[in-house]
Amino acid sequence: MPDSDSLLFRRVAARDLIAEQALSGPSRRDFFLGLLGSITQARAFQAQPHPSLLAGAPSTTDDAALARRREALAILRKVLPPTTRLAAGRRVTPYDKSWEEWVDRTKELPPDFDSMPSRPELPDPLVMEENGRRVRITTVSQWRRQRDLLRDGLEKWIFGRMPPAPGNLSGTVKSLRHEGDIVTRDVLLEFGPQRKGTLRLALVIPPGKGPFPVLMLNNIRGGGGWLGLTLRRGYIGCLYAAADPFYGSVDDSDAWLDLYPEYDFGCLARWAWAGMRAVDYLYTLPFVDKRCIAITGHSRNSKQALLAAAFDERITAVIPSRGNSGEVRPWRYATSMFADESIEQITEEFPHWFHPRLRFFAGREHKLPVDQNLLASLVAPRPMLFSEAFTEHQGNVLAFEESYKSVQSVYKFLGREEQLGLYQRPGEHAASPEDAEVYLDFLDTAFQRKQYPRPEVWIRQYSYDRWLSLSREQIDPLRHPQRSLGDYLSLPGELPVKSPEDWPARRRNILANLRWAMGEEPPGLLPSPREGPPRAGRPRPLRPSYFPAMLFERPLWATNSVMRSTRLSFGDSQTSDLYFPVGKNRRPLTGKRFPVVIWLHEYSYATGYSRFSQPIVDALVAKGFAVLAFDQIGFGARVEHVRYFYERFPHWSLMGRMITDTRAAIHALLAAENIDPSRIYLCGYALGAKVGLMTAAFDERVKGVVSVCGFSPLRPDSPAKGAEGVKHYSHVHGLLPRWGPFVGHENRLPVDWDEILAAIAPRPAYVIAPTLDRYAPVDDVGAAVSAARKAYRLLGAPDALELETPVNFNRFPEEFQKRSVGWLTKIAGL
Repeated sequence: MPDSDSLLFRRVAARDLIAEQALSGPSRRDFFLGLLGSITQARAFQAQPHPSLLAGAPSTTDDAALARRREALAILRKVLPPTTRLAAGRRVTPYDKSWEEWVDRTKELPPDFDSMPSRPELPDPLVMEENGRRVRITTVSQWRRQRDLLRDGLEKWIFGRMPPAPGNLSGTVKSLRHEGDIVTRDVLLEFGPQRKGTLRLALVIPPGKGPFPVLMLNNIRGGGGWLGLTLRRGYIGCLYAAADPFYGSVDDSDAWLDLYPEYDFGCLARWAWAGMRAVDYLYTLPFVDKRCIAITGHSRNSKQALLAAAFDERITAVIPSRGNSGEVRPWRYATSMFADESIEQITEEFPHWFHPRLRFFAGREHKLPVDQNLLASLVAPRPMLFSEAFTEHQGNVLAFEESYKSVQSVYKFLGREEQLGLYQRPGEHAASPEDAEVYLDFLDTAFQRKQYPRPEVWIRQYSYDRWLSLSREQIDPLRHPQRSLGDYLSLPGELPVKSPEDWPARRRNILANLRWAMGEEPPGLLPSPREGPPRAGRPRPLRPSYFPAMLFERPLWATNSVMRSTRLSFGDSQTSDLYFPVGKNRRPLTGKRFPVVIWLHEYSYATGYSRFSQPIVDALVAKGFAVLAFDQIGFGARVEHVRYFYERFPHWSLMGRMITDTRAAIHALLAAENIDPSRIYLCGYALGAKVGLMTAAFDERVKGVVSVCGFSPLRPDSPAKGAEGVKHYSHVHGLLPRWGPFVGHENRLPVDWDEILAAIAPRPAYVIAPTLDRYAPVDDVGAAVSAARKAYRLLGAPDALELETPVNFNRFPEEFQKRSVGWLTKIAGL
């Protein structure tokens, strides 16, 4: 199939073909310069959203759409921190060193998000947008068309357009070096306009006649320490000079920004394009086995390796190694509430890696027409091994496994499921020599050199269908009556609630419905709490040595010089850290009982409460609170505890376990001699907000609760607005599987968030619901709070439930932390 730019050139030039034939000399030169300008303009037109990627979006040329796009840009510039301005020699484009410079120069606006479909779930690689319809792919020819569409979308929205392969590439051997039987060829590739493009290669060749398999790496200065192992296994190491100079490598690709000004490929795309040019040269060498050309890289280098393999089918295998966001991890599951590399974070720190357009989708990831699982699917059916350290500080096992399942569907469709592997192990970000050996085992198997077991290591191993088969529960949503927000005071067939005396019975009914959703908790003991000695600084490791340093930074550092900590164990041997204020010279305050806040973390799968918790803990302790923090099941030091949870407890739920653990923590605090049992509060973000509100509903020992980006009512059919709705609980995170049958029957849910809030009344509750929270439409949150206030008014506390709706995305920035701490300080009387 002709490359897209050749087709574009022909379209632009066709109208002037006759005139061009009549030109010669300087006039002919001027014509082609003008034609180049026309191509550039045409590319800008071509860069408008492909109809198949916008699913029939209406025209966005009207004034209202233009105003929305301008407003979206203004919000981004106000809410997001400024991007890093790159050091000398690094550029976002030939003209810009930051995203802000690019926006100011190009005047490009975000797309009209209101005209784009909202898809909270991962885009399905086997569903093609065709003539405004979503069509299930059933033939290989359809899949080939889908590949072209996906490539267009990935270039447009994430990586930038790449030039076609140059037709004039040549390689010159500049030197030969010998180390024993190993031969290194230093090669200079030349290509492109006037052959000004250059790329340095180093081919490190093992002894023998060949042909040899090849493993490509983009660090010409050593291959990340894997080169020796590569040679020992009989592979040529092909190293190309397109990596980050910050880590001591060299990057020949930056100069290509000036060489190809009509192409807007970002840094990662240039590195990947460099890998493709290395393949051009490898194809000219008789001692290279062209059936066995693999590529890998680690971290940022892994991102480019996957991109190169996805776009160049001559690369016959790929091992993406812990590239996190921008590699196989979908942007939809890499947001602030996952405590990993969000679009906001990665484009702030590395604005040159991607096309600047990607930053437009910070906080609106569900609007992206494409995602990283689609990039990985382009590799199918060639061998690919997903690799992740599931406890590293940027880890996110849910996102990783969901992406794997999505890509796996393509391999199954193509009948090559055995070519895809899943390798997960504990540890931090760096890959060990043993990891490299596993990678080479996978390649040896893929290239039929030897046979090793195919890695497929699951950590969460959850799916809703799997839960159904384990539990064998049959829940008919149609047997439940239709409900609406705020109807809990007057239900059909029951006496209306008209006075405070009527409320306890209705509250018990609400809690019974919520308890049913949480499942049947197995009988257990409530052990006596165990408290360790006060400590400050770094603790002794509580986990095996392979766990990352992030989990060892507990207790958190006493950065404000007013904090000490102690270990507190509770429940089924759960361990927490209790922080509390100190006096002069960091001596414990005696004879004083502190109000306490239980901090409940977000969906931080890899790190639990550690990452990003320091500021909120510091702020609370500085105000005179004690703070208790621990990892929920499935997170941080307990990330592996969910692997067989539903095999062990098919009729319980993860959310039920979280509520049990949090209530056990409250029980432990009641026995702590320096804690005021009458002032126990909860504060949570995202997942933690849900846990906090449900715990407060059940446990009246909680005297106040803060919910940040915590919930959206489910009965108003939020999925139609782009939120995950009921599936968030039943299908995605596996928190409340019993809610799964109510997908499509949301108005029959036995309990909703307005009732959960109402069950807390009349105790104080503070809800922060940002206006741009894509998981929780702010109007729906407001409706739930208004409905819950009926119970608060009934009980004479109409102002105890507070709602704030700042202009922001789903985040927990300093502004929200200050609001939360200020509210807690007020109700605690500090």
